[in-house]
Amino acid sequence: VRRTPFWTLQYLRESPFFPAPASVEGVMNRDYKAHRAYFRRFGIGAALYSLAIVVSAFWSRSLQESLWRFAVSLLPMVGVSICVWALMRFAREADEMQVRKLFEGLILASAGTIFVSIAYGFLQHVGAPMLNWHWISGVWIVFYTIGMIRSAWRYR
Repeated sequence: VRRTPFWTLQYLRESPFFPAPASVEGVMNRDYKAHRAYFRRFGIGAALYSLAIVVSAFWSRSLQESLWRFAVSLLPMVGVSICVWALMRFAREADEMQVRKLFEGLILASAGTIFVSIAYGFLQHVGAPMLNWHWISGVWIVFYTIGMIRSAWRYR
């Protein structure tokens, strides 16, 4: 059995996260359009976030004693805001089934992150090392990915 390489467009079309466009006279359905718009918007936000991380890291070093270093360090939040906006727009534009899948993914991400955060807080009381707050977003992303895969598998 020959497998399609994961970096090709064909692989994305076969993925449960990218439903095949059900066309009526060559017109994509609303669900497919919502997915494409979401990934385009989220991609722009993620690219701006990545660029802002690099810019703020170098720029904030030159502003060592200035109060502007706080504003510069928050530059990546512009990209994060665009990603959040993209997720909210997707929830409005998607059909009921996709919103249900999204909701289940968000519930698992929130519940899993809260569980892990509280558990690690208890571990810190008995000697576990202090962690930076950035790890919380990584935990959320892991649980969100698991939730979306689970809901895509459940409603396939």
